[in-house]
Amino acid sequence: MNLRLVSEVLFALGRRRPRLPLALLRVMPLGLLRALRAPGLRETFRVAARAPYYRDAFAAARIDPARVRRPEDLGDFFLSGEVLKTRPEALLADEPEVAIESSGTTGRVTRVYLSRAELEYNARQGGLLLALYGLGRGDRLLSTLDLGWGLGSLLLERGVRYTPLFAMVVGRVDPLEAYRRLAEYRFNVLVSDPFWLARLTEIARERGRPGPMKLLMGGGEGITERTRAELETFWGAPLCMTYASTEAATILGFECTQRSGYHVNEFDFHLEIVEPDADGDGELVLTTVSRRVMPLIRYRTGDVARWLEGACPCGLPFRRLSPLRGRLDEQVSCAWGNLHPEFFDALLTGVPGLGGDWQVGVYERDLTTVIQVRLELAGDGAAREHAVQEVLGALQRRHPEPWLAYCRRLLDIEFAFVAPGTLRRQRKLLRLVDERRSGPPAWVGGAVQGARPR
Repeated sequence: MNLRLVSEVLFALGRRRPRLPLALLRVMPLGLLRALRAPGLRETFRVAARAPYYRDAFAAARIDPARVRRPEDLGDFFLSGEVLKTRPEALLADEPEVAIESSGTTGRVTRVYLSRAELEYNARQGGLLLALYGLGRGDRLLSTLDLGWGLGSLLLERGVRYTPLFAMVVGRVDPLEAYRRLAEYRFNVLVSDPFWLARLTEIARERGRPGPMKLLMGGGEGITERTRAELETFWGAPLCMTYASTEAATILGFECTQRSGYHVNEFDFHLEIVEPDADGDGELVLTTVSRRVMPLIRYRTGDVARWLEGACPCGLPFRRLSPLRGRLDEQVSCAWGNLHPEFFDALLTGVPGLGGDWQVGVYERDLTTVIQVRLELAGDGAAREHAVQEVLGALQRRHPEPWLAYCRRLLDIEFAFVAPGTLRRQRKLLRLVDERRSGPPAWVGGAVQGARPR
């Protein structure tokens, strides 16, 4: 028996008894799961050799795919995101029937091809995830994930077909429009991107909470702990995040209701953390197990995370990833060491009135490195001055060595305040950007320098 067959059996059981598959998974040893996954991995390497890119790359590296058992056997072979952006058709090992695209943070999108059977298989996994959260007949789900060229709504719309839920998948509608329907349809499960959920919450605060909520599910970008706490407190429901990507074409990881890291989808992916630093943080690399149209082998995601130690109280055997620290293209090295977006998350937690969107640019003024903190904050000069003091105070308390470097003028800190909605020029917002070659963008305008202690 292979793991794909086990998956199909679990799906079938789940339609009749939603909680049974989870009970079986909780008693399945991780070693057994990997043993069942091994034949699918070996087949992946053999199938991939039909694709022009892998065929040529394996030949150049003198790799015999028939002898490969694990991705680690491939040595220094990796698949870069550049291939998916520039010539994805070179990765095709079979005839495609559907394509999905990323929203893109740069000028080029990432395109992934699938068969319809692969898409439906990925969608059925959602039924297991919803069962994990205790959802079933009587619950009512609203999804406002984007209905564009991407993955989110495409997967969810198909996934709810395998559940008894009342569900509406409506795309990225105006939060005010959705608010007006919450009570009418008695939705108690909301699925969307964190920034959309945050805006809906602002509206509900002004107009009143329309009814009880059972679960919030977030996809797309990460979320700060401050924003998570505010949403959960207001709605009286947990917010569980999923980690998915266009490249994976499904959910790579998911938070259970413990909300302590992402449980990895061990059924369909072999994940590695490569080049970890002293804290265990490194780049996440994925290999697909059951995709045959466009298999991905050791694909470098650019996401930075680490493995979490110990078992989760929820009882699932899957390994857990930490929340993403950011992306390699959001890592900036300066006098404060290797910076990631999460460094600034904690500094901004105590700032009153701050919207969910922020950005930090690193640029050079003459010979001095400047950390420019860009905040969407409504209010007068007093509110802005208070925000500056809150951030500098948090820096001093939390990071003594970076604070000392700032006091010694090894770098400067300045603050730019912009109107709400300014920073999100594309759906994906880069939190940390290196602008030492280009300088800050023209739309930033004037900035206020932080005052060093004398």
